[in-house]
Amino acid sequence: MVDFDSFIKSIKSENYYSDQISYIQHIPKKKAKFGEIEKPIKPRIERWLENNNIDIWRHQAKAINSIREGFNTVISTSTASGKSLCYNLSVLQSILEDPKTTALYIFPTKALARDQYHTLLNIMAQTNIKQSRVGVYDGDIEANEKRQVLSNANIIITNPYGLHFYLPWFKRKWGRICQNLKYIVLDEIHIYRGIFGSNFALLIRRLKRMLESYGVKPLWILSSATINNPKQFAEKLVGEPFNVIDQDDSPSGAKKVILWDLPYDEYSKKYRSAHQETKNLFITHLKQDIQTLTFTLSRKMAELQAIWTRETLSTIKDKIHSYRAGISKSKRREIEQNFKKRNILGISSTNALELGIDIGSLEATICSGFPGTLSSFWQQIGRSGRGEGLSISTYIPMENPLDLFYIHN
Repeated sequence: MVDFDSFIKSIKSENYYSDQISYIQHIPKKKAKFGEIEKPIKPRIERWLENNNIDIWRHQAKAINSIREGFNTVISTSTASGKSLCYNLSVLQSILEDPKTTALYIFPTKALARDQYHTLLNIMAQTNIKQSRVGVYDGDIEANEKRQVLSNANIIITNPYGLHFYLPWFKRKWGRICQNLKYIVLDEIHIYRGIFGSNFALLIRRLKRMLESYGVKPLWILSSATINNPKQFAEKLVGEPFNVIDQDDSPSGAKKVILWDLPYDEYSKKYRSAHQETKNLFITHLKQDIQTLTFTLSRKMAELQAIWTRETLSTIKDKIHSYRAGISKSKRREIEQNFKKRNILGISSTNALELGIDIGSLEATICSGFPGTLSSFWQQIGRSGRGEGLSISTYIPMENPLDLFYIHN
């Protein structure tokens, strides 16, 4: 667990420090509130909950009850509040009740899709459900494996781009899945904004028209940790009425959010480089043995931050990595798994690691530059502190008026 006072003391003792900490926001620790699932669930799912000491939080119970009563449901609670359990438990319960049931899971990134796939495999192994009942269907999957998924899987995991590409073949190849489709799950819905969101909403309407030809009207389960108007957003995106679950009853550790100002040089009339400030702070975190995820605004900077930090901390250079689009899928999976196991101490990443991947008990994040929206900002700082211990998140602005406005106001 991070000792915040000693952490701040160590920063202030560094040569680069000159009153950059302009503000610290304390987000207090929160206790859990529990609820009850109204309808009985299958004994094997009950045993899995008991064996893993999982108590259902109140918002999870409300979401599961809403889904099982047949309502489209949007879950808008904080990062690490167990949103995936709401739809996984509901879908697996339906599959055990009717083995023909199918569900379509759509995640915005392949990394998040793989993370959820492995979560489902783990649950299925412990509940004695065949692991062939879940499969990933995207561009990383070989043709033979895709055929197996379409033949055997009850839960198909894909992404918006995959759905767009595969939709013309739905009637020819996806007939079994469409005829028995009971659930469509959309995670991290805040990503569907702007032109991309409009295009995806039209794609959903194409899918709905196709399903109508089979006489199928699936339940929609949507989730996001960072959206202010979940009901309005969900109904506009899908074109259906929704129940909203937005009161978060999960426990969370305390968090310190630090706003980091850039020193101004009166002689050169310039601010000190935000990239150098990020590098200095990243190094300080790792020297304190604080596992840290640094978000950058570009692939190039993700690589440079990792290179600069490895050069300075040569004794632990094997524990410092970059993460971005463009690296091989096997390398991405390796980094994700080693970060979860704490074999990797520091990662500099683009926003590729921003969305819902469970990266364990991460202690700190650094946002190097404002990511564009408050939703993305809350997603990034929410990567740390998924346990009950104290976590730290620091925002370092770029040298532009908008970024600095957030710091100075």
